[in-house]
Amino acid sequence: MTTLTIRDFRSNLAASLDRVDQGERVLVRRGCKIYTIVVVEDGELEITPQLAEKIDKARQEYRAGSTLEFENAAAAQQWMDEL
Repeated sequence: MTTLTIRDFRSNLAASLDRVDQGERVLVRRGCKIYTIVVVEDGELEITPQLAEKIDKARQEYRAGSTLEFENAAAAQQWMDEL
């Protein structure tokens, strides 16, 4: 897994996307938020009823406080390393 600043991601866009294509997880940190870069296949651009259900469930979990929150990327990375 690779964590990049937004500046590093922009500067190394092609190489970063190549890593994703090879199956590596790439995270991009922008301020206090962290984004993950994923490949989206052609058939995955439509929201199916099953996907809509998953999205609704994730929103409910977020509202209920059942999600993880980290103060910064280092805290998130530490948590993932301990898995």
